Amino acid sequence: MGVMFNCHVLEHRGDRAEEPIRALRTAGAFGPDLLMNHAIHLTDDEIALTGAHDVRVAHCPLSNMRLASGIMPLPALHRHGVRAGLGHDGGTNDTSDMFGVMKAAVGLQRARHEDAEIHPTIPAVLRMATLGGAECIGMADRVGSLTPGKRADVLVLDPGTLNFAPRFDRVSQIVLNGQPPNVRDIFVDGRLRKSHGELVGVDTERVVREAEKAAAHLRAT
Repeated sequence: MGVMFNCHVLEHRGDRAEEPIRALRTAGAFGPDLLMNHAIHLTDDEIALTGAHDVRVAHCPLSNMRLASGIMPLPALHRHGVRAGLGHDGGTNDTSDMFGVMKAAVGLQRARHEDAEIHPTIPAVLRMATLGGAECIGMADRVGSLTPGKRADVLVLDPGTLNFAPRFDRVSQIVLNGQPPNVRDIFVDGRLRKSHGELVGVDTERVVREAEKAAAHLRAT
């Protein structure tokens, strides 16, 4: 059907019993059209296979910490040329804060390896959050960077806030200091979706009411 296959793979240590990598290879799905979420408990051989077959991965560090799943072997995957992006593992998880995801992706590897230069570096994690994610889903020719001919997806940050001061390294400030309130304007495919910190054309009170109603219904069933 010409669509990518997204699969949660080896998120938990107990998943090894199901041999998901062998199953995906047997099914002929282990290739560039596969995006593996989590990919935490991979063996060295499976990491090498992931790179050799151009399989992509989605790193969800906040979810992995919250669920006590473990830490993705991101430096090893990077050494084998695996394309990686960042994810939340759910639309409402962890406040949908991509700044928090970036900080966690950097911090987890630094803490595990006791190395401030380990992958992902600050510039590398910002790339994972933008163009890297677009590459993972086969859309780098349309989104992921501010490039002529691509869709006009633009996120405008206000750096004149206390959490950004003092300003001397823009990339580090975005990754390590950035917070959702710093997002002033958002354009999606050239259309204004957020202006001066407020969503455009969205009744937030109605959205909250409907979410609460849906949650109550689920709890009652």
